Amino acid sequence: MKAKVVVFVLSVVLSSCLGTKYLKKDQSLLVKQQIKSEGEISADELNGQLSQHPNSRPMQLPIAHLVHLRRLGLSMFDTAQLESKQQRIEKKFNKKIARAKSSKRKATLNSKKIQKLERIERKLKEGNQLMRWGEKLAVFDSSKVKASATNLKQYLFTKGYFNGHVEAEVNRKSDKKVKTTYIVHEGKPYEVDSMIYVIKDPKLDTLFKDNLEEQLLIGEQYDQSLFTQERDRVYDLMTNHGYYNFKRQYVLFEVDSTILDDHRLVVRETIANPPGKSGHRTHRLDSVIFTTGSNEGRFRRVTTHNDITFNFSKNKYPERLLSWRVFLEKDSLYSKKLTLETQKQLSYLDIFKFVNINYDSTGGKFIANIFTSPLKKYQTSTEVGLSVFDEANGLPGPFFNFNAKSRNIFGGLEIFQFDGTASIQGISSVSEEENNYSRLQYGGQLSVTFPQFLFPLKESKRSAIGRYNPRTKVATGVNFEDRRGEYERTTFNGSMSYIWQVRDNSQFSFKPFDLSYIKSNNSQSFSDRLDSLARQGNQSLVSAFESSFVSFSAFTASFNKNKYGVGNVNSMLLQGYLETGGNLNNLTKDNIFGDSLEYYKYIKASIEFRQNHRLTSKSALAYRFHVGAAYAYGTNRALPYEKYFFAGGSNSIRAWRPRRLGPGAYAPYDASVENESKPNIDYTREQPGDIILETSVEYRADLVGFVDYALFVDAGNTWLWRSQNVSSASDGDSNDNGVFKFSEFPQEIAVGAGFGLRMDFSFLILRLDLAYKMVDPAYPKGERFLLDDYKLKYLWDFNNYGAFNIGIGYPF
Repeated sequence: MKAKVVVFVLSVVLSSCLGTKYLKKDQSLLVKQQIKSEGEISADELNGQLSQHPNSRPMQLPIAHLVHLRRLGLSMFDTAQLESKQQRIEKKFNKKIARAKSSKRKATLNSKKIQKLERIERKLKEGNQLMRWGEKLAVFDSSKVKASATNLKQYLFTKGYFNGHVEAEVNRKSDKKVKTTYIVHEGKPYEVDSMIYVIKDPKLDTLFKDNLEEQLLIGEQYDQSLFTQERDRVYDLMTNHGYYNFKRQYVLFEVDSTILDDHRLVVRETIANPPGKSGHRTHRLDSVIFTTGSNEGRFRRVTTHNDITFNFSKNKYPERLLSWRVFLEKDSLYSKKLTLETQKQLSYLDIFKFVNINYDSTGGKFIANIFTSPLKKYQTSTEVGLSVFDEANGLPGPFFNFNAKSRNIFGGLEIFQFDGTASIQGISSVSEEENNYSRLQYGGQLSVTFPQFLFPLKESKRSAIGRYNPRTKVATGVNFEDRRGEYERTTFNGSMSYIWQVRDNSQFSFKPFDLSYIKSNNSQSFSDRLDSLARQGNQSLVSAFESSFVSFSAFTASFNKNKYGVGNVNSMLLQGYLETGGNLNNLTKDNIFGDSLEYYKYIKASIEFRQNHRLTSKSALAYRFHVGAAYAYGTNRALPYEKYFFAGGSNSIRAWRPRRLGPGAYAPYDASVENESKPNIDYTREQPGDIILETSVEYRADLVGFVDYALFVDAGNTWLWRSQNVSSASDGDSNDNGVFKFSEFPQEIAVGAGFGLRMDFSFLILRLDLAYKMVDPAYPKGERFLLDDYKLKYLWDFNNYGAFNIGIGYPF
């Protein structure tokens, strides 16, 4: 009897959560909508054709949260009050405008009045903020079922299913709940079997047929979007070969399904001539004119280089360097592609506020005019705020950043830049997490970026690579770090980088050298702790805090498809990195600066893959895979500390605190804490590794307004190449704990899972993630799957079983 009462109460509560209590008499709620189809069209595409949708429910829970949110907003919404406020604003500003003496003041007041009235008008039409974030109750409408079926059938037709049909079923689950099902019968699709081309202009016909292998239709299933793509292809072909006035509407299609059988189509593609003309005219450039600051005075300097006329005002720019980024040539055919490429490469210089290119065809001439407006020669910016440097500690500290930039400083389109920074942070000790220290850091970097490769190349080569946005960056800087009670560190750095792009989605960087001299002064107490760690086998920490000289070369490649990280679209990012350290040392027999410094020889590489897979307009699956390795082959067999890999933290395996996971099954335990069931892991020390493997899967979806939620699983770990004679909670073997073994590493993968919120404030995304350990390789074999013995108290035990992370931006 009790069980029946519980079931009844739950059913009533859940029904109310869906919003049925807001229904009027004879109304029903659309609670579920389903599309059954065996065809190849995605469910998301078909779902987009429906005229009505059920209310949103987070994680498919029986809670229509947005309906309740809108009702809450509606309870606080007063139309009469808003209309009264609208009238008061109208009268108030009308009086002010009448009293204003100058026309400028009148215009300002009128603009303010319009802005205020528009905000109120928006509230009257759309409701208050809660109402806009919420949803109206999805009251079932039979007319929208018919409209949805019609829309689906029309969509099938656009995809080549000319004989497709749709059935709609309405299932009343109760008096108040309705479920609709659309059964889509696509049938056999029609395919484009052959093409007939009708082109009345002979020159156009020749150009078209010379590029016929690029056509998009023959052999493909009929799809209206392919016809749009083919029209765009023809338009691009013509406008890139001199046909300046060619328009998309000149490309026409006729589809005939009666000539052939077996669902095969004949398509007639026609390229019409302009109205009243017998053909299309090609345009050749008579001249190219480059103008800067067209509104900056009457006195201008006019020069010519590579058949380009440069018309400068106050600022003087190098014609030779600019010509390398202008791909429009005198006597050449007009090309839309080269026009856009010129505009893009000139914009990359960070010299001009805007770059506009237009063509003047009056007077029987065809002239390319490049208009630019210079940016300010000198520019500064400052940033002040609070930041949390150490997530494990969580203590915020103030920071100050200053940036100064000078453009064209040497007359060669260079960008001279100074970046200064200062901060004070509360931070955990390197060796003991429970001891907190104050960290003072300040420094600056000077850099010069040249819009070319500083390398001996022929003029023709420099001009050819101008379309790849070549840059050379030379930088030098100094950084001071004072971690009170532990050490003082001064780093002097100098580097040189070559940077270039291949298309918009690929960027490369080659750093022939990066040199750092690091001077360390350790306190006596900190030196004693390092010696203690060395005796425990953690020699890498000891080497990291000695004075040292680090040199390396590096190559970076990045491939970004469909602007990964911008919007909910199918996109991906692939990044590769290769670094070799100690190259300068290899050129000499002896250490360059004597034996008092630490020197490092190593090789390091990593690959990271990220992907966003759009599920619906409001949800997506994001993936990340990261693998890397570093190998030290110098006499000290160590890496510079910052070159090690670390796992754990808000952008890594989120159930572990920053830099505390691994290596492998290694885990020192705290003998002072008695735990009968399993050892208590000691997370006081950072755990560097030579090898890293990380992967993450995250489901992201809208929750309400600017707030999204996420469900995620992270997995990975770090390992060492060599044993460091450490002890482990997992077993007593101290010779190989943390060392990578191919037969063992699958059992040493840590797994964490959790839930998160993302608040999109447009200028930044604030991220809150709550993660718990599912598999912890620190425990003995057979006890690593923590869900076997999970207790409620573990949910708030963030020392051993989980972590709360705060971050800016998405984790990947």
